[in-house]
Amino acid sequence: MNQLPMIENCTAVILAGGESKRMGQDKASLRFGHDSLLNLAIHHMKPLFNTLVVSVREPREHLLFPQLCDRGSDHGPIAGIATALERVDTSWVLAIACDMPFISADMIVSMAAKRDGQDAVVPCADGHLQPLAAFYSKSCLPAMQAQMHEGRRSLQALIAKVNASIVSEKELRTFDSELLSFMDLDTQTDVIRAEQLLALRKNKEGNVI
Repeated sequence: MNQLPMIENCTAVILAGGESKRMGQDKASLRFGHDSLLNLAIHHMKPLFNTLVVSVREPREHLLFPQLCDRGSDHGPIAGIATALERVDTSWVLAIACDMPFISADMIVSMAAKRDGQDAVVPCADGHLQPLAAFYSKSCLPAMQAQMHEGRRSLQALIAKVNASIVSEKELRTFDSELLSFMDLDTQTDVIRAEQLLALRKNKEGNVI
């Protein structure tokens, strides 16, 4: 396997502060394959970024990477991303949900190359924007802060306001033909399906996770 280039001027922000109401337990610590979903996300992103932080609602014990608390707000992922943009030294962040175990590193590298002149780079799969696997610049901060001040938490609304490069499904499929990168695990049913897909991958490719 060829080593992918490091993504410059960008911090990976793994979003692990969700309430996991539909799952019924903390998703970040949920076992998948041989590790937790959070550790798998770290494993996927660490080779691509010089800096990596974990966005949390409350500090997590035994986590070796820097953690950013989103101030206990009820604004959802937009608060975690805004807090990261305020705190990190890089001009960009990649915001990635911790419950997407099949994320394609090649796809992330390709998306990073589209940042020039943009405020955000956002994939679109199955006709829907995927804001929890997207790049955001510090130039997004004023719009994020204004939205949260108004009590609005929609990342889709934010993306409509800023200068965003939307990555088409056709292009995404060149890296991920089944768009499994955007399979998020919200329920136990999702976990069962993902485990079945993982078993199929292992049969075809060997131990992939």
